[in-house]
Amino acid sequence: MPKDFEIKRKVLIKYNGKSKNPVIPEGVEKIGKSAFEVAEIDSVTIPKSVTEIEKCAFRGSDIREIEIPETVTKIGKEVFFLCEDLRKIKISGKIEGEIPRIFCICKRLSEIEIPEDMPRASGILSGSAIKKAELLPTETEINDLAFIGCWKLREITIPEVVKKIGYGAFSTCESLRKIVLPEGLEEIYDKAFYGCRNLRTVVVPKSLKYVGAGAFADCPNLGVRTISKLEGKGEDIYAEDAWD
Repeated sequence: MPKDFEIKRKVLIKYNGKSKNPVIPEGVEKIGKSAFEVAEIDSVTIPKSVTEIEKCAFRGSDIREIEIPETVTKIGKEVFFLCEDLRKIKISGKIEGEIPRIFCICKRLSEIEIPEDMPRASGILSGSAIKKAELLPTETEINDLAFIGCWKLREITIPEVVKKIGYGAFSTCESLRKIVLPEGLEEIYDKAFYGCRNLRTVVVPKSLKYVGAGAFADCPNLGVRTISKLEGKGEDIYAEDAWD
């Protein structure tokens, strides 16, 4: 019911209702910051009049599933921060500008449907419970923190066009056991694989020129040859981990 929603100038400011499955009124154009924060909801129906969702809109809520219509072209940072019950999400439209990290500590989120042309290494998947990821053949780098906190990630396919793996890109991907780095990769930045505690094998290409500080720190099960003869090798890239 409209009285459950605080709306000003077509912006949904706050949801005050008790329904577990609220339907946002038609005509709302923006879901405001923290509008559903810590709300006790299972799902939300978003009308096609909505074009933007501001940061932390669903922060800490009990939401379980949601579909974001194709009319939404702007999404803020950490929209679903600490949504530990979120399991399924569908994003239908193309997000304008830089794609933000919208998930964080979403430990049950394993079903994510996004447009085919949306970059996978942008950070859109970070903090989720995905088990497998396949980058687009057009992605040339893996962004900073792109898959940080994807604690169930076990398999990642990286195309040969990738030249750079950014800062903390796979940090704390605790289920990752093996990664094949493609020929053509040149740079791995600081803490790229930090805290990948079950990582056992890294296949390193000859093209690799730079490895940043702490790139493989806190990876106690890693058992590959020490990377040598690198240009600009960072300090303590292995920390105290055992390499053979």
